[in-house]
Amino acid sequence: MITKSERQHILVLEDSAFRRTIVLDNNQYSMGRHSTSSIQFFSRQASRHHATLIRKFNSKLDEDVFWIIDGDLDGNKSQNGIFINGEKCLVRELKDGDLINFGCNVNASYHNSSGEKPIVVEEVSLDNLKNNIPESEKQAFQARSTLILSQPSITNVRPDDETFQDVSYLDSVTNLPNQTLFLEYVHIALSNAERYQHRVGLVLFQLTNWEDLDNFLGVGLSDLALNHCAQKLRSCLRDGDIVSRWDSTEFMVLLPQVQDPGNLDRISFRLYQSLAAPFALQKHTVEFQVAYGTALYPQNGKTVELLLSTLTKTLHRPENFLSPEAIQLEADLIEGVISLDDIPTTLQTALVSKELQISDAEKERLNKVEKRIEKAIKNDELVLYYQPEFNLETGKIESMEALIRWQHPNQGILAPHQFLPWSDQTSIIVSMTEWILKTACNQHRIWQEQGIVLPAVSVNLSDKQFYHPQLLTMVEKALNQARLAPQHLELEMTESTILRDFNISRQMIKTLHSAGIHVSLDDFGKGYVSVRHLQELSLDKFKIDKIFVNNLLENPTATTMLEALINLGRSFKIQVVSEGVETETQVQILQGLNCTSMQGYYFSKPMSSQDSSRFLLDHNSHPATGSV
Repeated sequence: MITKSERQHILVLEDSAFRRTIVLDNNQYSMGRHSTSSIQFFSRQASRHHATLIRKFNSKLDEDVFWIIDGDLDGNKSQNGIFINGEKCLVRELKDGDLINFGCNVNASYHNSSGEKPIVVEEVSLDNLKNNIPESEKQAFQARSTLILSQPSITNVRPDDETFQDVSYLDSVTNLPNQTLFLEYVHIALSNAERYQHRVGLVLFQLTNWEDLDNFLGVGLSDLALNHCAQKLRSCLRDGDIVSRWDSTEFMVLLPQVQDPGNLDRISFRLYQSLAAPFALQKHTVEFQVAYGTALYPQNGKTVELLLSTLTKTLHRPENFLSPEAIQLEADLIEGVISLDDIPTTLQTALVSKELQISDAEKERLNKVEKRIEKAIKNDELVLYYQPEFNLETGKIESMEALIRWQHPNQGILAPHQFLPWSDQTSIIVSMTEWILKTACNQHRIWQEQGIVLPAVSVNLSDKQFYHPQLLTMVEKALNQARLAPQHLELEMTESTILRDFNISRQMIKTLHSAGIHVSLDDFGKGYVSVRHLQELSLDKFKIDKIFVNNLLENPTATTMLEALINLGRSFKIQVVSEGVETETQVQILQGLNCTSMQGYYFSKPMSSQDSSRFLLDHNSHPATGSV
């Protein structure tokens, strides 16, 4: 028995002949069906030179890492490709827990471990191993510098047969892993979870109106609709999560690592919202009715069978449950913050961010609320407060974030969550967005005329505001009326807003960026936007969610996550701002992590325009010039 206390790199490989645990001690490994491969595949479906593993030193991590390359180092690619966590790739740095499929019936998982979790492996005699191999294969199986954990179960395979492409592991319509391949990933994920004592999540999505839509759209458009579903789910998932086409009307998602049980519900609901959102398909508007169920290892079972049983038992339509907006409104009612007469019944009983079938009475009530908010705009009851973003290197304010408030004549100052949820459901959202943009731009112009140097004023956009077809027109109008250059306006939206329809949001952000308007991603780090999304988005800034800063003192791992997010932004040349900074200790920790842009009560609470002007004059003023 050999126990390695230093960091080890482990590859657990499963093919038609072996289940092998391989300690990666060398700097380079060739992988494939050819007899000269360092790691040989006993599968007719694998290429002769299918992949290459290379050890590299990562200076940022101060440790060795392994990269996997499709094909050999001469540029010859495999026939079927390599899939890391369900995503096809040509080259990838391997991360602990990565699930690998080689485009056929060869699967693997990669692990690395420090002395904190030593890996125990059993060395099996190669002589004994060869005794289990057919005579025809003994010459092909040469001794390797690896440690083997499990005994082989060799079938009569011919490693040097010509490669043929096998598509039985991928769904023919969506190109997602099918049920067979997905179950391979699930088994590996559960094995890793048992070993490392972490949770695994499964989410099953069922398209309950698929039969009607299929008949209506026809075969060609139906396939496009299913591909749209696949892309929606992929765009909402983190690196390492896997989505599959489970059945003709079902998709399944694997979350190999779930830190907090509550995260499973939040991620599931976000995925549901993405699938249930209407979308345009040629001349049609398509809207899926979706039910979903969840299962969490080990709480709901420790076997695949028990987890799958839980999924079907928990299938539900979220229309039967309270949405976060409705829950908040209910809490405000209890506290007497707002009046019941101000809230449409649709928001008291209904519960998802989509259009609902409502009665004439409900429409009348919603119309009443719309008129009340319209009156608030006309009577100047709406105001903008501003909170600064500081740059500690320069000592200057980089941006003032505009935050809407309602100066209700009876209830006093109301926060956005106390009136925006139902504003988004009426046409008043256009007037409100116009007012916010106009007021923020005019205020920036006033600050310029006061001799204040301020790079930008930022405006938050809700889902309905960001996806509204008139957004670009409203932005241009506000800038022109204020005679403000585009680079002085910054638009903020959350990760969930971006992922509601990633293709549309990507194009919208590109258009805004091309026009010179800065774009910021708010509440970054909650787990929805992945690295591949950042590669495709023209972002100027992302603001790290305040939960990471709040947990700095109580949770040491929060420092590791913060550092990773900060380095991620630097690598993509995206400005990083830490939100929710409240103490000197937090400031010092963030500075130690090379984060210099911060926002929070430590610097200032949201202020009125008058107080903001005085605050800015103390920090960013110069002799007034009146220029743009």
